[in-house]
Amino acid sequence: MSDPLSVVAGVVGIIVPALHGTRLLLDDLQKLKDAPKAVKRLVEDVHSVDTALTLLQSVENGEWEALGPGVAEQSKTTISSCTQACDLFRTDLQRWTRHSEDKKLAWQDRANVGFFKQGQIKAMSEQLQNCKLTINSVVSIATLYSSVRHSHITEEIKKTISTKQAEVKGAITTTDKQLVVLETKLEELNLSSDDEEVATPKEGKAEALRQLEEERKAVNGSRKLLDELLSKSQEEAVARAAGNQRCANMMIFGDQNSGFQAGIINGGVTGINFGGK
Repeated sequence: MSDPLSVVAGVVGIIVPALHGTRLLLDDLQKLKDAPKAVKRLVEDVHSVDTALTLLQSVENGEWEALGPGVAEQSKTTISSCTQACDLFRTDLQRWTRHSEDKKLAWQDRANVGFFKQGQIKAMSEQLQNCKLTINSVVSIATLYSSVRHSHITEEIKKTISTKQAEVKGAITTTDKQLVVLETKLEELNLSSDDEEVATPKEGKAEALRQLEEERKAVNGSRKLLDELLSKSQEEAVARAAGNQRCANMMIFGDQNSGFQAGIINGGVTGINFGGK
C-alpha cells in the first residue's frame, strides 16, 4: 500500500517542473511578433494552464490525503502529460520558426505556422484546455473537502456538493466528446490517401499523428481522474472525509463513569473534578 505522504510529495514535486515547462513555452510564444491568430489563442490556453497549476500548488497536504491515492496518482499522470505536451510542442515550435530572427516570423515560417501546422496547433490547444479543465476540477473538489473540515454536512454544504458533482459531470461529458472527435481524426489521418500525402509531407503526417496520439493518451488519463473525482464528490465520501478530520476531537468513555479521556487538547484543562461516579 502506498504511503499517503509519499504520494502527496510526488504530486507536489511534479507541479514545479510543470509550471517551468508552461512558462518556457509561454515565453517562446509571446516572443513571436505578428504571430497568426491560432498562436495568439494558444498563448491564452498556456496561460490558463499556468493559472490552474498555480491553484493546484496551493492545495494542502490534508486535502490530498483526504482525496486519496487514486486522485493523487491520476493527477500526477495528467500533470506529467501536460508537461510533456508543452516540452514537445516547444521543440516543434523552435523547428518551425528556425528561419526567423529578432523575434519576427520570416515569411516561410509564417506560412508554415499559419497554414501547414494549423492542425497541430489546434490539437495542442485542445489538449491544454482539457488539462486546465481537469486540474480545475481537482482544485474544486479539494476546496470542497477543505470547507467541510471539522464540520457537519449541512443543507448548504449538500447544495455545494450537488453543484460540484454537476461540474465534474459536465467535465466528463466534455472529455467524452473530445475523445470521440480524436478517434475520428486519428482514423481519418491513418486512412488518408497517397494523393493527400502529396499536399501534406510524410514527416508532417507523422508529426500530426504523434500529436493526436499524445492528446488521446492525455485525455484518457483525464477521464480516469474525473471518474475518481466524481466518486469523491458523492455525499457519503465527503461526509466520511469530514468525519475522519473530526475524529481527533472525539472523546470516548468506558463503562465506568470515572477517570478522564481525551483526544487532542490544545491549551490547558480547567474546571474538571476527578472522582468516583
